[in-house]
Amino acid sequence: MGSFAELTHFAERYLPYLAGGFAVTLAIAALSVPLALGWSLPILLCRLARRRWLAGAAAAYIEVMRNTPLLIQMYLIYFGLPLFHVFLSGFMCGVLAITLQHGAFLAEVLRAGVESVSARQWDAARAIGMRSRTAFRLVVLPQALVKMLPPLGNQLIVLVKDTSLVSAIGVMEVTLSGKMIIERTGGSYEVFVAVALFYLTMTTALGAGLRVAERRLAVRFG
Repeated sequence: MGSFAELTHFAERYLPYLAGGFAVTLAIAALSVPLALGWSLPILLCRLARRRWLAGAAAAYIEVMRNTPLLIQMYLIYFGLPLFHVFLSGFMCGVLAITLQHGAFLAEVLRAGVESVSARQWDAARAIGMRSRTAFRLVVLPQALVKMLPPLGNQLIVLVKDTSLVSAIGVMEVTLSGKMIIERTGGSYEVFVAVALFYLTMTTALGAGLRVAERRLAVRFG
Protein backbone atom coordinates (compact mmCIF):
# COMPACT_ATOMS: atom_id res chain seq x y z
CA MET A 1 0.00 0.00 0.00
CA GLY A 2 2.86 2.31 0.84
CA SER A 3 4.35 1.99 -2.63
CA PHE A 4 0.95 2.58 -4.24
CA ALA A 5 0.46 5.69 -2.11
CA GLU A 6 3.91 6.96 -3.13
CA LEU A 7 3.10 6.34 -6.79
CA THR A 8 -0.20 8.18 -6.45
CA HIS A 9 1.54 11.08 -4.73
CA PHE A 10 4.16 11.21 -7.48
CA ALA A 11 1.51 11.24 -10.23
CA GLU A 12 -0.53 13.95 -8.52
CA ARG A 13 2.49 16.14 -7.83
CA TYR A 14 4.64 15.86 -10.95
CA LEU A 15 2.72 14.54 -13.95
CA PRO A 16 0.73 17.77 -14.48
CA TYR A 17 4.04 19.65 -14.75
CA LEU A 18 5.44 17.05 -17.16
CA ALA A 19 2.33 16.98 -19.36
CA GLY A 20 3.31 20.11 -21.26
CA GLY A 21 6.80 18.74 -21.87
CA PHE A 22 5.33 15.47 -23.11
CA ALA A 23 3.21 17.37 -25.62
CA VAL A 24 6.16 19.40 -26.91
CA THR A 25 8.33 16.30 -27.34
CA LEU A 26 5.56 14.54 -29.23
CA ALA A 27 5.13 17.57 -31.48
CA ILE A 28 8.87 17.71 -32.23
CA ALA A 29 8.97 14.00 -33.06
CA ALA A 30 5.76 14.16 -35.11
CA LEU A 31 7.21 16.96 -37.24
CA SER A 32 10.80 15.74 -37.47
CA VAL A 33 10.10 12.16 -38.58
CA PRO A 34 8.17 12.98 -41.80
CA LEU A 35 10.36 16.01 -42.55
CA ALA A 36 13.56 13.97 -42.21
CA LEU A 37 12.12 11.22 -44.40
CA GLY A 38 11.01 13.78 -46.97
CA TRP A 39 14.39 15.53 -46.94
CA SER A 40 16.23 12.23 -47.37
CA LEU A 41 14.62 11.62 -50.78
CA PRO A 42 16.15 14.58 -52.69
CA ILE A 43 19.50 13.83 -51.01
CA LEU A 44 19.20 10.22 -52.19
CA LEU A 45 18.36 11.26 -55.75
CA CYS A 46 21.34 13.61 -55.84
CA ARG A 47 23.58 10.92 -54.35
CA LEU A 48 22.54 8.49 -57.10
CA ALA A 49 22.73 11.07 -59.89
CA ARG A 50 24.98 10.40 -62.86
CA ARG A 51 26.35 13.93 -62.74
CA ARG A 52 29.47 13.72 -60.62
CA TRP A 53 29.24 17.23 -59.21
CA LEU A 54 25.72 16.58 -57.96
CA ALA A 55 26.57 13.20 -56.46
CA GLY A 56 29.72 14.69 -54.94
CA ALA A 57 27.82 17.58 -53.38
CA ALA A 58 25.32 15.17 -51.82
CA ALA A 59 28.12 12.94 -50.54
CA ALA A 60 29.90 15.95 -49.00
CA TYR A 61 26.68 17.09 -47.32
CA ILE A 62 26.11 13.63 -45.87
CA GLU A 63 29.66 13.43 -44.51
CA VAL A 64 29.44 16.84 -42.85
CA MET A 65 26.06 16.15 -41.26
CA ARG A 66 26.96 12.66 -40.09
CA ASN A 67 30.37 13.56 -38.69
CA THR A 68 29.47 16.62 -36.63
CA PRO A 69 27.40 16.51 -33.42
CA LEU A 70 23.71 17.30 -33.67
CA LEU A 71 23.98 19.58 -30.65
CA ILE A 72 26.61 21.73 -32.40
CA GLN A 73 24.45 21.90 -35.52
CA MET A 74 21.53 22.96 -33.35
CA TYR A 75 23.59 25.75 -31.79
CA LEU A 76 24.79 26.92 -35.22
CA ILE A 77 21.21 27.18 -36.47
CA TYR A 78 19.82 28.74 -33.30
CA PHE A 79 22.56 31.36 -32.88
CA GLY A 80 23.63 31.65 -36.52
CA LEU A 81 20.36 32.33 -38.34
CA PRO A 82 19.74 35.66 -36.55
CA LEU A 83 23.03 36.91 -38.03
CA PHE A 84 21.34 36.60 -41.43
CA HIS A 85 18.13 38.24 -40.13
CA VAL A 86 16.31 34.91 -40.03
CA PHE A 87 14.48 34.46 -36.75
CA LEU A 88 13.00 31.11 -35.81
CA SER A 89 11.74 29.84 -32.50
CA GLY A 90 13.83 27.39 -30.53
CA PHE A 91 11.22 24.76 -31.35
CA MET A 92 11.62 25.26 -35.11
CA CYS A 93 15.43 25.46 -34.87
CA GLY A 94 15.40 22.11 -33.11
CA VAL A 95 13.13 20.53 -35.71
CA LEU A 96 15.27 21.98 -38.51
CA ALA A 97 18.52 20.65 -37.03
CA ILE A 98 17.07 17.18 -36.48
CA THR A 99 15.64 17.15 -40.00
CA LEU A 100 18.90 18.19 -41.65
CA GLN A 101 21.07 15.67 -39.82
CA HIS A 102 18.77 12.68 -39.77
CA GLY A 103 17.81 13.31 -43.38
CA ALA A 104 21.46 12.62 -44.24
CA PHE A 105 21.52 9.40 -42.21
CA LEU A 106 18.23 8.25 -43.71
CA ALA A 107 19.46 9.00 -47.24
CA GLU A 108 22.34 6.57 -46.69
CA VAL A 109 19.94 3.93 -45.37
CA LEU A 110 17.78 4.39 -48.46
CA ARG A 111 20.81 4.28 -50.77
CA ALA A 112 21.97 1.00 -49.28
CA GLY A 113 18.50 -0.46 -49.79
CA VAL A 114 18.26 0.72 -53.40
CA GLU A 115 21.73 -0.55 -54.29
CA SER A 116 20.93 -3.95 -52.77
CA VAL A 117 18.33 -4.56 -55.50
CA SER A 118 19.79 -6.58 -58.35
CA ALA A 119 20.63 -4.71 -61.55
CA ARG A 120 18.59 -7.35 -63.38
CA GLN A 121 15.46 -5.80 -61.89
CA TRP A 122 16.33 -2.51 -63.61
CA ASP A 123 17.04 -4.34 -66.87
CA ALA A 124 13.77 -6.24 -66.72
CA ALA A 125 11.79 -3.06 -66.10
CA ARG A 126 13.46 -1.27 -69.00
CA ALA A 127 12.92 -4.31 -71.23
CA ILE A 128 9.16 -3.93 -70.90
CA GLY A 129 9.36 -0.23 -71.74
CA MET A 130 9.50 1.42 -68.30
CA ARG A 131 11.35 4.68 -67.91
CA SER A 132 13.97 4.92 -65.19
CA ARG A 133 11.74 6.92 -62.83
CA THR A 134 8.83 4.52 -63.27
CA ALA A 135 11.09 1.51 -62.78
CA PHE A 136 12.49 3.06 -59.62
CA ARG A 137 9.05 3.83 -58.21
CA LEU A 138 7.23 0.61 -59.14
CA VAL A 139 9.94 -2.06 -59.22
CA VAL A 140 13.08 -1.08 -57.31
CA LEU A 141 11.75 0.98 -54.40
CA PRO A 142 9.18 -1.59 -53.14
CA GLN A 143 11.85 -4.30 -53.07
CA ALA A 144 14.34 -1.97 -51.42
CA LEU A 145 11.83 -1.04 -48.71
CA VAL A 146 11.63 -4.63 -47.51
CA LYS A 147 15.40 -4.68 -46.95
CA MET A 148 15.79 -1.17 -45.57
CA LEU A 149 12.99 -1.11 -43.00
CA PRO A 150 15.01 -2.58 -40.08
CA PRO A 151 17.88 -0.04 -40.34
CA LEU A 152 15.34 2.67 -41.18
CA GLY A 153 13.47 1.87 -37.99
CA ASN A 154 16.68 2.02 -35.95
CA GLN A 155 17.48 5.45 -37.33
CA LEU A 156 14.00 6.78 -36.62
CA ILE A 157 14.26 5.57 -33.03
CA VAL A 158 17.55 7.44 -32.68
CA LEU A 159 15.81 10.51 -34.11
CA VAL A 160 13.06 10.32 -31.49
CA LYS A 161 15.61 10.07 -28.69
CA ASP A 162 17.56 13.00 -30.14
CA THR A 163 14.56 15.27 -29.58
CA SER A 164 15.82 15.58 -26.00
CA LEU A 165 18.71 17.74 -27.30
CA VAL A 166 16.38 20.67 -28.02
CA SER A 167 16.39 21.29 -24.27
CA ALA A 168 19.88 22.77 -24.81
CA ILE A 169 18.38 25.72 -26.71
CA GLY A 170 15.68 26.36 -24.14
CA VAL A 171 12.76 24.42 -25.58
CA MET A 172 10.62 23.23 -22.68
CA GLU A 173 10.26 19.63 -23.82
CA VAL A 174 9.97 16.72 -21.43
CA THR A 175 13.66 16.46 -20.47
CA LEU A 176 14.00 20.14 -19.61
CA SER A 177 10.60 20.03 -17.89
CA GLY A 178 11.88 17.25 -15.64
CA LYS A 179 15.05 19.19 -14.82
CA MET A 180 13.05 22.32 -13.98
CA ILE A 181 10.68 20.34 -11.74
CA ILE A 182 13.60 18.96 -9.73
CA GLU A 183 15.20 22.40 -9.40
CA ARG A 184 12.01 24.21 -8.39
CA THR A 185 10.23 21.64 -6.24
CA GLY A 186 13.07 19.59 -4.84
CA GLY A 187 11.80 16.53 -6.67
CA SER A 188 13.84 13.36 -6.81
CA TYR A 189 15.25 11.08 -9.48
CA GLU A 190 11.79 9.51 -10.03
CA VAL A 191 11.03 12.47 -12.29
CA PHE A 192 13.69 11.35 -14.76
CA VAL A 193 12.48 7.77 -14.45
CA ALA A 194 9.10 9.05 -15.69
CA VAL A 195 10.87 10.90 -18.53
CA ALA A 196 12.78 7.76 -19.50
CA LEU A 197 9.57 5.71 -19.47
CA PHE A 198 7.94 8.28 -21.74
CA TYR A 199 10.74 7.92 -24.31
CA LEU A 200 10.63 4.15 -23.93
CA THR A 201 6.90 4.18 -24.69
CA MET A 202 7.38 6.35 -27.78
CA THR A 203 10.24 4.32 -29.24
CA THR A 204 8.58 0.99 -28.44
CA ALA A 205 5.38 2.06 -30.21
CA LEU A 206 7.40 3.28 -33.21
CA GLY A 207 9.38 0.05 -33.35
CA ALA A 208 6.22 -2.06 -33.16
CA GLY A 209 4.62 -0.10 -35.98
CA LEU A 210 7.68 -0.54 -38.17
CA ARG A 211 7.78 -4.29 -37.50
CA VAL A 212 4.16 -4.58 -38.61
CA ALA A 213 4.97 -2.62 -41.79
CA GLU A 214 8.00 -4.85 -42.39
CA ARG A 215 5.93 -8.04 -42.18
CA ARG A 216 3.28 -6.66 -44.51
CA LEU A 217 5.84 -5.54 -47.08
CA ALA A 218 7.59 -8.90 -46.88
CA VAL A 219 4.32 -10.70 -47.62
CA ARG A 220 3.49 -8.35 -50.49
CA PHE A 221 6.89 -7.98 -52.15
CA GLY A 222 8.95 -10.77 -50.63
